[in-house]
Amino acid sequence: MTAPVRPRRRSRRSEEAILDATLALLGEVGFSGLTIDGIAARAGVGKATIYRHWPGKAHLVVDAFRSRIPPMSAPDTGSLRGDLLTVVGHLVQGLGHSPLSRILPALVEASEQDPELERLFKEFGAERRAVLRGVLDRAAARGELRADLDRDLALELVIGPVLARRLVIREPLTASYGEALVEALLPVLTGS
Repeated sequence: MTAPVRPRRRSRRSEEAILDATLALLGEVGFSGLTIDGIAARAGVGKATIYRHWPGKAHLVVDAFRSRIPPMSAPDTGSLRGDLLTVVGHLVQGLGHSPLSRILPALVEASEQDPELERLFKEFGAERRAVLRGVLDRAAARGELRADLDRDLALELVIGPVLARRLVIREPLTASYGEALVEALLPVLTGS
């Protein structure tokens, strides 16, 4: 006698198929062309299965994006330089080399048109900014930052060049670029 298949396992397989279908279609048709009908057909599930887990396509797209970009863990190497190398390295890898890097421009554009996607995308970014904020707070506690440093501006100084290189300049994001960026930022952040 074989053991029955657990519904949870089947549900997880369906969820994975839905997330994969969402990302594949997003890359093919963009956010505006993405439909729940299309996702359901590609994933081989009914629309009800999708709506059971997600209230709409914006939530589904963000969950699909999150599922393929690992959470950024909070580094604590003991130095600002080490922590920044870790964070910037993660950003470079995620935005430049992950399977989702090619759909990032479509998501940014779509978030301009869809308020719900914009809100969810901002939440996704806020999680990563919180990690970087922790890096700066620990560096300040160790006395590594300039006393007059505006930490909100510092966050933008770290993240901005990576996003600009990926979305505006459209040059490759490489590990050596990330390292050079950190080395250029350190004197600005530390004052030395």
